[in-house]
Amino acid sequence: MAREDVERHYAEVARMVEAAEVDRRSGFNIVTETRAACTIEDRSEAFDIYEERLVEGIPKKALVASRGCGDPVSKARLRTGETVLDLGCGGGVDAIIASRLVGETGHVYGLDMTAAMLALAKENAETAGARNITYLEGLIEDIPLPDASVDVVLSNCVINFSDDREAVLREALRVLRPQGRFVVSDIVEFAPVPDSARDDVCAIVGTTNGMLAADDYVRILEEVGFSGARIEPKTVYTLDVLREKARRKGREERFERIAEADVDGKTGSVIVEAWR
Repeated sequence: MAREDVERHYAEVARMVEAAEVDRRSGFNIVTETRAACTIEDRSEAFDIYEERLVEGIPKKALVASRGCGDPVSKARLRTGETVLDLGCGGGVDAIIASRLVGETGHVYGLDMTAAMLALAKENAETAGARNITYLEGLIEDIPLPDASVDVVLSNCVINFSDDREAVLREALRVLRPQGRFVVSDIVEFAPVPDSARDDVCAIVGTTNGMLAADDYVRILEEVGFSGARIEPKTVYTLDVLREKARRKGREERFERIAEADVDGKTGSVIVEAWR
C-alpha cells in the first residue's frame, strides 16, 4: 500500500469516528455507509487490548479510532519525568496513557502524517485533560525532532506500513537518548506464509505492506545500532483468530480464500524491545 493510500485510509477512519453517534448498545455506530455492516467499535481491537484502569476517562473516540494490535505503553515501564515519542499516534490513546504515566514533569510527542487523525488526537487529549502532549505532523521515516531528544519511542502496529522500515528504525535510534528504549507493538511472521495466501493474510491482520520475519526484525534493529533487541509474542494468529479479525473488518471473503491454506499460527502480534 502506497503512503498516499495509508494516509487516505486513516483520514477515512478519523472521519468515520467524527461522524459516529453514541447509542446505548454499542457506544459508537457509524451513521454514514461503510464497507462492512459492523459498528465502528467492532473494528477497533483497543477495547480488548488495554487494561480497564489504563483507559479509564479516555474519550471513547480515541479507542474507537485505534488500529493498534497491542499495548506497548504498558510494556515500556514509563517513569515520571520521561519524554516519550509515539510513532503513528492515530487518535491518541497511547499518547494519553503515556502522558499520565510520565506525569506533569514528563512530556509526550505524538507523530502522525494524517492531518484529520491529528485533529482527532488533539481533541481527545483536550477532553482527557492531557496537557503534556505535543502533536506533530510528519513522517516516521523523517522524525521532526532533534537528536537524542526522547527517552522512549513507542509505536502500535504502524511501522509495518512503512515502505522503508530500516529508515524508521534509524530515525528512532537517532532521537533516543543514550540508554533510551524502543518498545513497539507490531505484526510479524513466525514462519513463512505461502505466497498465494500472503495478500489475504496481510489484508486481514492489517499489514498491507507485508510483514517482516521476526528474525529479520531483530537483525535490522541490530544493524542500525540498537542493542539487546528481542521479540515477545503476544497473540498468535491461529485460523480462529484470523476468522474473527476478518469478521470484524468485513473481510470474510479474504478469510474464505485462506481457510485451507497453510497459515495457521504463522503470524502474530508481538512486542519488540531494543535499547540505544
